[in-house]
Amino acid sequence: MTKNSIMDKPLSRRQQDIYDYVRMFIEDNGYSPTIREIAEGIMLSSASTVHSHINSLIRKGYLTHSSGGVRTLALTKKGKRPKVVTQAGIMKWIQDQGIEETHDAAVYNLLTDLQEGIQTGRIC
Repeated sequence: MTKNSIMDKPLSRRQQDIYDYVRMFIEDNGYSPTIREIAEGIMLSSASTVHSHINSLIRKGYLTHSSGGVRTLALTKKGKRPKVVTQAGIMKWIQDQGIEETHDAAVYNLLTDLQEGIQTGRIC
């Protein structure tokens, strides 16, 4: 198989699970997980199986790594997805805006309505 044909193959279910776990771990912690943390996180007992899937993700262009370090996995542009807006993220953003201190009535009303809609379940 040529390098391009390997890179074009879709991810297997396990590879997607591992990629998603690594992506979420990096987003949550700011650094990459170890092989053992990945194995525990996706409930695999074999670290060597995880290592094999990591190597496949590297060959396919979804991850990179630096030799000589434990937490050196990094995401590439190929696998990055757009960020998803969550209710928790919106609530944090509203709090960061300081709606109590907002003097613009239109902005205050919009943020208050948005916050109320999320809290009551009107906005999912």
